[in-house]
Amino acid sequence: MHSLHETLAAARAQLVSAGITPAEAAVDVPLFACTILGWDRARLLAERSASPPASLEPRLSAWIARRIAREPAAYIVGVREFWGLDFGVSPSVLIPRPESEFIVEETLEILTGMDLKAPRLADIGTGSGNLAVSVAHEAARCHVVATDVSGEALGVARANARRHGVDARIAFVETSYLDGVEDVFDLIMANPPYVKDGDKPALGRDVRHEPDVALFGGATGLRGLQAVLDAAVAKVRPGGWLVMEFGFGQEDAVRGLVSARPALRLERVRADLQGIPRTAIIQREA
Repeated sequence: MHSLHETLAAARAQLVSAGITPAEAAVDVPLFACTILGWDRARLLAERSASPPASLEPRLSAWIARRIAREPAAYIVGVREFWGLDFGVSPSVLIPRPESEFIVEETLEILTGMDLKAPRLADIGTGSGNLAVSVAHEAARCHVVATDVSGEALGVARANARRHGVDARIAFVETSYLDGVEDVFDLIMANPPYVKDGDKPALGRDVRHEPDVALFGGATGLRGLQAVLDAAVAKVRPGGWLVMEFGFGQEDAVRGLVSARPALRLERVRADLQGIPRTAIIQREA
């Protein structure tokens, strides 16, 4: 009889032999096992010499097969952690990325400096709601309008807002960017689609499971960034802010797009942990 450790080691080996990196396999298999069994990592380690619980199969084998087909692990388990919170995810939303936490960090820092009683924020293209919910969870007095063109995505975002007890302070609106939204905001957050349409074949097989509308920004990859900047010109109050993520190699283009809009001023660009410029902090001129 195999031990739990041997069973999970065999599952990792299956993933690696299918071309998934050993580092990813070492994360995915314990995640799958803990999710299926309802255990934490400490218990998984404590029980490693015991026989595998009967409840592990057939679900583990089915999930390994889905991962071998390059379905992202977050879609398989239905959850991804972001900003220390668990977010429900489905194939109708982009999987939250660690680098997008910089948007939350910068937004919270700006809000602290603003010292407003009830800051009004917008989150353009909210997806799973990870930005809106994380900020609302941290900044108890803020109100957020979160938009998305996808009704399915908004369903996921609403559920995440309820999960973390912030649904009373987030209004979800099905629209493109901020079209039809009459409010003026103290700050806008945005992680728009910024991958060039022509780069689709080069994307990893995992990423191709994610929704095209959340990934692709036209032939140059700049369509979404331009639309967000236009929304900031129209909807951010003078002296307010835009915190926006952009893609690899797009810093010069972002600088050019901002300088072409005299109402906006690029305060600074922040690099991610790999040193890649990633987040633009932009102020609406007073």
